[in-house]
Amino acid sequence: MSSSTEHEGSGPRPCLICGARGAKPLHGPRSSLYRCSCGQVFVDPIPSGDEIAQREDDAFAGGLMDETAEMFTAYYRDFPEDPVVLGFRATLERLHQLTGGGRLVDVGIGTGLLLHLGKEAGFDVLGCEISPGAAAKATEEFGVEVQVGDFLEAEFSVAPSVITMADVLEHTHDPRIFLEHALETLKPGGALFVAVPNHRSTLFGMADILARLPVVGSLAERLYVPNHYWYFTPATLRRLAEDVGFEVSEVRGDTPYLGRYSFSFPIRAGLAVLFAIGKWTGLEGRVEIYARKPA
Repeated sequence: MSSSTEHEGSGPRPCLICGARGAKPLHGPRSSLYRCSCGQVFVDPIPSGDEIAQREDDAFAGGLMDETAEMFTAYYRDFPEDPVVLGFRATLERLHQLTGGGRLVDVGIGTGLLLHLGKEAGFDVLGCEISPGAAAKATEEFGVEVQVGDFLEAEFSVAPSVITMADVLEHTHDPRIFLEHALETLKPGGALFVAVPNHRSTLFGMADILARLPVVGSLAERLYVPNHYWYFTPATLRRLAEDVGFEVSEVRGDTPYLGRYSFSFPIRAGLAVLFAIGKWTGLEGRVEIYARKPA
């Protein structure tokens, strides 16, 4: 299926996943969020590429959500038992099993932690980051090489064995084109790791109920953060990856770690309960896939 985030006519754009038109407003007629019958949720209209780049630089500085500011200033200095560190190490071990190592390109580096741990695990690491501030800070903190710019325009002298995109696809102008470029860039048999928020989770299920209530609706809608434009489920993420040509080997859930977010105690406690229910029911807050480029 071809993809374009540009569209003509009335109504929201066609669905990125299935191509259908007629997606319905998620939270009433004034909502800019739409849900397709296949389960994919998306923002319409989507900002321009330049606006997205500026939002990402703001997000790095904690400018979009006060709750994220601490995450980007602490830089995981409480190694080595931080749950995020342990989770990334498990991911890297799985990727090493799939590929045997080699060049790892991390797209959308965040704090640079995955690059740092990838280097420790024996990968030849390189970051690709649209935010100059994030790239400079990661290089300063961890001594890792980061290529600044749009991944879709990036060229690599060595075809990577692994491409990682942790909390990236939901920020992009067109996730399909991103995955197509990843497939083209990887060496044959190379591995892809993608992690995104899971819209089929207890967290978003509760948020969609509360968003319709006048008293708490605005609070619930904060889960739909300003620089997230696509909300995947395990089924829609798998379908997209397979549609562009990847062989998906594993789809799994994960529970977000709250320790880095500066939420108030009542919000933190409520989220902890929802995450616990999500883990018990299989409706966890994040979805991850491991996929291969055909050899």
